Amino acid sequence: MKTGQNKKTLTGHTDWVSIVVFSPDGQTLASKGDDATIRLWDTKTGQNKKTLMGYMDMVESVAFSPDGQTLASGSKGLASGSKGDDATIRLWDVKTGQNKKTLIGYTDMVFSVVFSPDGQTLATGSWDRTIRLWDVKTGQNKKTLTGHTITVFSVAFSPDGQTLASGSSDKTIRLWDAKTGQHKKTLIGHTDMVFSNVAFSPDGQTLASGSNDATIRLWDVKTGQNKKTLTGDMGPVFSVAFSPDGQTLASGGDDPTIRLWDVRTGQHKKTLTGHTGTIESIAFSPDGQTLAGGSEDATIRLWDVKTGQNKKTLTGHTGTVESVTFSPDGQILASGSEDGTVLLWHVTPMPTTHNLGKD
Repeated sequence: MKTGQNKKTLTGHTDWVSIVVFSPDGQTLASKGDDATIRLWDTKTGQNKKTLMGYMDMVESVAFSPDGQTLASGSKGLASGSKGDDATIRLWDVKTGQNKKTLIGYTDMVFSVVFSPDGQTLATGSWDRTIRLWDVKTGQNKKTLTGHTITVFSVAFSPDGQTLASGSSDKTIRLWDAKTGQHKKTLIGHTDMVFSNVAFSPDGQTLASGSNDATIRLWDVKTGQNKKTLTGDMGPVFSVAFSPDGQTLASGGDDPTIRLWDVRTGQHKKTLTGHTGTIESIAFSPDGQTLAGGSEDATIRLWDVKTGQNKKTLTGHTGTVESVTFSPDGQILASGSEDGTVLLWHVTPMPTTHNLGKD
């Protein structure tokens, strides 16, 4: 099968698919639909293995544990006309699809869920302005971190698991001691809300944040100082991602271009043009050679990171591409869309010894 060819179309959701994420072993794909369900798919066959149900309204966030045995999800709750009071986090058994734990304490939507690198702690960020740290084994709330004055949109653990970062509508990023819950630093400089994800560099020394103020900032994790302010985007920045070697940062947002930045110098390296709509999601391949971008224009584009050339334009969705992600081995790209489908794409020539099933 040729690179960039659609391998499987996964159907079943009845509303937007806004997040797709591979399990660590690449054998399972989780998709989050606005139909209040999560679906687990077999990436070899494209079959729906499990449909995780029980929420009364849409799911806002999902994440696999590092060992791939547990999936965490956060719900919309009562905000914005929800159908019921269900601002919960749920822990699911990936093998059986059973709800292992329901984590209770929030009264409003949970925007972000992330496991610590050791898998023992789950961090969550919410509309209610707090971050909570949960014991994954017991389901107990270990710590509630307060200080943000408006919605917490994003949380991320440093690679060593010692620091937690949170980004908020209050225009700040906060750094926390992940073990004790103590506030370490408040990163100030953005002039509008930090709506994008916050991302640690692979070595954990730098944090990147994008904002509705059309800038990206690179922060020194140890000191909390703003190392670089990256300007050039023409509108709000929705997503930032480090390359696997940590040398390049990609950014995407309201401006229908993707920009590549030199992390060390802060210099603009490449502008990737071709999309005609908002950039909703970006992802580097595991080898760092390819960048995928999903757009409001219903396409995915694959870019050569070194040259900035558009290698492939993947068409097949009929609505906004909300999420793109590479499999851990880099062989497959998954995309989720407003059209309610998930598509799996071959993105590198397949070795003859690796059978991914017949179409």
